[in-house]
Amino acid sequence: MTESYSFSSRFGLNVSAKGSKLSFAESQMQEAEKSSLNLFDSMTGYVAKYENVFNGEVAEEINMYSRQAMIVGMNLKAAETKRNFDMNI
Repeated sequence: MTESYSFSSRFGLNVSAKGSKLSFAESQMQEAEKSSLNLFDSMTGYVAKYENVFNGEVAEEINMYSRQAMIVGMNLKAAETKRNFDMNI
C-alpha cells in the first residue's frame, strides 16, 4: 500500500500560523516589554496593597492589641479571689 504525502499539507511541521506578520525577534521583544511592565505593575501593586504595613499603621495596631491583652490579663489576675485555707488550728 503506497501513501502519497504532499509537502503543502498542514500536518506536523508544515503548519504555519496565519496573521503573524512580526518576525521572531520582534515578537520576543514585545513579550519582554509586556513581562517587564507586568513585573513593575506587580511591584507597585504590592506596595499599594500593603501600604499600611510600610507606613507603620500595622505596628500601631499590634501595639494597641498587646496593650489591651496586658490590661485584660492584669484585671483578671487582680479580680482572682485567693482562697487561703489555714491548717493551723
